[in-house]
Amino acid sequence: MVTYTDKDKLSSGVPLGGIGAGKIEIDNKVRIINVTIANNWTNPIKELKNFFIYIKPEEGEGFILQKVVSLFPQVEQIVYEGLYPFVFIRGRRKNIEVNLTAFSSLIPHDLRNSALPAVGFKISVNGSKKGYIAISMPNIVGSTKIGRINERVKNGVIFKNMKANDYDPAKGDVTLISEEVDKIIVQYDADEIITDLDKVKDNPHEVSGLREIPASIVFATYEKEVKFVLSWYFISKHVFYPYGHYYQNFFSNSLEVAKYFLENFDYLERKTKEWQDQIDFDGWLEDAIINSAYILSTSTWLDEKGRFSIFEAPTNFPYQGTIGTCYEFGSLPILYFFPELEKSFLSLLSTYIREDGYVPHDLGYCSLDSPTDGTTAPPKWKDLNPTYILLIYRYYKLSGDIEFLKSIYDKVKKAFEWELKFSRYGLEGKMDSAFDVTPIKGINSYTLSLYIASLLAMREISKAVGDNLDMDDKIKEARELFEKMFNGKYFIAWEGMENVVFLAQVFGEWWTTLLGLEPITDEEKIKSALRWIIKVNGNASSYCTPNLVRENGKIASISPQTYSSWPRLVFAICWLSIEKNISEGLQLCEKEWQNLVSHGLVWDQPSRVNAFNGLPDPVVSYLDHYIGSPSLWSFIVKKLINAEKENKEHEAMP
Repeated sequence: MVTYTDKDKLSSGVPLGGIGAGKIEIDNKVRIINVTIANNWTNPIKELKNFFIYIKPEEGEGFILQKVVSLFPQVEQIVYEGLYPFVFIRGRRKNIEVNLTAFSSLIPHDLRNSALPAVGFKISVNGSKKGYIAISMPNIVGSTKIGRINERVKNGVIFKNMKANDYDPAKGDVTLISEEVDKIIVQYDADEIITDLDKVKDNPHEVSGLREIPASIVFATYEKEVKFVLSWYFISKHVFYPYGHYYQNFFSNSLEVAKYFLENFDYLERKTKEWQDQIDFDGWLEDAIINSAYILSTSTWLDEKGRFSIFEAPTNFPYQGTIGTCYEFGSLPILYFFPELEKSFLSLLSTYIREDGYVPHDLGYCSLDSPTDGTTAPPKWKDLNPTYILLIYRYYKLSGDIEFLKSIYDKVKKAFEWELKFSRYGLEGKMDSAFDVTPIKGINSYTLSLYIASLLAMREISKAVGDNLDMDDKIKEARELFEKMFNGKYFIAWEGMENVVFLAQVFGEWWTTLLGLEPITDEEKIKSALRWIIKVNGNASSYCTPNLVRENGKIASISPQTYSSWPRLVFAICWLSIEKNISEGLQLCEKEWQNLVSHGLVWDQPSRVNAFNGLPDPVVSYLDHYIGSPSLWSFIVKKLINAEKENKEHEAMP
């Protein structure tokens, strides 16, 4: 399990919150940070001031489970372990140990319970038989403090704002409840200096001044384990994302959510743990696979109509559903948990294919309805149409949903026809691929390998719908062109780069191997290319595996995209190597992962890592919580596809 102490520096804590519901993060100092529950993905609340957990043993002084600047006594050290969507925290003061487990619900094929806007807290105390636990929580409802008020409910508090209007994205309510409570301070001004919770005055009222910070404290006895639930419900729509939330189909407010979560607490916890237990890999790899699904809480959108997408980078580049080494990795756990959401996204994307057949780069800025052509378009990117065709085939391969395939086949064929006109001829040198700021011109191994993979997928798609396109000549021509790029060791990156090893040179083979298609070219050449990637790129940096490296080991600094590593691409090539029985490829994965761990980036993986220093690139405004983080779920989806194939073969047996 990934483990930190309060002395480590993290960019993000484990994110907790349902699919498309926003999230909170609990960090290694036991603060709630980077909060995006109030339709504020692009502008997270950095910290919930006056959130704390207070423990008062019957036989001694009270203290808080935190390591922050505070007038309260604190635990001496915090041990912090994360296994998304769980965080486990242990703190000790003298002979008393406090254990906190916090989690959100994530259950395969149970979308309702996986989209809950709630977090469960479970707290136990060892070394003291009796006392109380108190949780203080501030009111953050409404975009301003004016109008905030806290109201008592059974076993807890609901936070409201009476002045939030219909245009305020933070209009709604938040609830904090427990199973049984001893005392509730419904509202106190958290701006006041507090040294003794028993002397805090209860003063519920509607806030009218800017200085006031309304907060509540809920007290519960800890003779046994204590459970709390924090839930939220935000109903207004924002100009950038004028959509409701999926959870609105089942609940009317946060109190209903909190009661439901508390009543089903043990079930939700158990079912969430079950899928984690089924992911059976050794050591760090298991941790990496499970934790890399974190974007399901940080980056997903699921509206009231069931429309689904994933932010490319919710804070620094909030475009929805970006494809081209992006969504195809990000949605891997979606295929495992909720394939119906993959169908939802592909339906959306298919709707916005341009009149000429071009597949857009994304669905829009904070939007499901305003697609763009790409960060550096014009010209139009050449890797998007092949990616779209492969995404469609991947969903069909896994689901067997022939009716869906038939319903969008005209769109797929139109995209394919565009691809035949443009993608096959390489790049224009005007930054027209996912390596956007890199001026690649002509035939290159990345887009050509992807093009071959899409031809193989299109052949299978056309067979499935009864169109039976004749693809043999096209596949043969593309393969011959690709084989000409092989220099006896690896496939050259592009013209003028004959002695440079390119991480993405056989990316198309990632697709074909995942989908059980035939190889894009001679398999021995693919294995040779992978070995050269491991040998050259894998040893060019002590931190990570950069995209472009000269045979002499010097990193090619043509652009930030070449001197950096893309963790998502490294993990994909690593997995491909293992599938090709090149076990050394696992070393690439482990080095990349350990670098992320060492910099506290486990739950906030960047788009790219600077190969010279191992830090996110650029270090201040990198693309956060990157959509491609779950690339390692290739291990899981391949098993799913194999299982589906075995099921079909079994059904076909006489």
